Amino acid sequence: MPRHEKIEALCARLSPSRVALMRRALEWRTRRLTVVLEDIFQSHNASAVLRTCDALGIQEAHVIENRNRFVPSRNVDMGASKWMDVRRYALPTARRRRSNEPRELGIGEDCLANTRAALEGLKSRGFLLAASTLRPGASDISEVPVDRPVAVLIGTELTGLTRAAHDMADVLFSVPMLGFVQSMNLSVFSALCLSSLAGRMRAHSDEWKLSGAERDELMLDWLGRCLADARE
Repeated sequence: MPRHEKIEALCARLSPSRVALMRRALEWRTRRLTVVLEDIFQSHNASAVLRTCDALGIQEAHVIENRNRFVPSRNVDMGASKWMDVRRYALPTARRRRSNEPRELGIGEDCLANTRAALEGLKSRGFLLAASTLRPGASDISEVPVDRPVAVLIGTELTGLTRAAHDMADVLFSVPMLGFVQSMNLSVFSALCLSSLAGRMRAHSDEWKLSGAERDELMLDWLGRCLADARE
């Protein structure tokens, strides 16, 4: 059966309003902007970032689990990760952290190697690696180029990105802090960065859009997930 006929056949098994919502989301989806969360300590922060990604039409996210295991929070991401491609890079020793547990500051060579492997994969796909940092001399986020695919690197709470992530980055950027505090909540910071870059990317050209084949492939994936949920 041709792909478009298969899509229509599956759509007929869902409500028209559900299909319309999926088609609308497809028109705004992009794979040219993604986020990389490195070793986030609090899973609810990472879950909030995924919810932001879905709201902005970002299809893909990457989670590096060196010491801290990511456990999605359904109450926070509101099912956003169901519609996304979330790629995880986990070390066997990564584990879930309790909110009151002291944070480990030591980073072993295995952690750095895991981060490098994840970022090398993105580089091989043509992504520009834009690392958020508090280091002096960082560019303003408005100066991050949007004429090519961009991966925004955001590090763990308290200590930020590892030196491996800094070393592999193509651009170091920051968001100016105009008050007394030095940083924002991780999920709020991520939302501001991704919203800024998504807006500029869409204004720059139409290259952010999925191709027809990519839209069909993603629609089939979404339809499959919806129908699988209905059978459970």
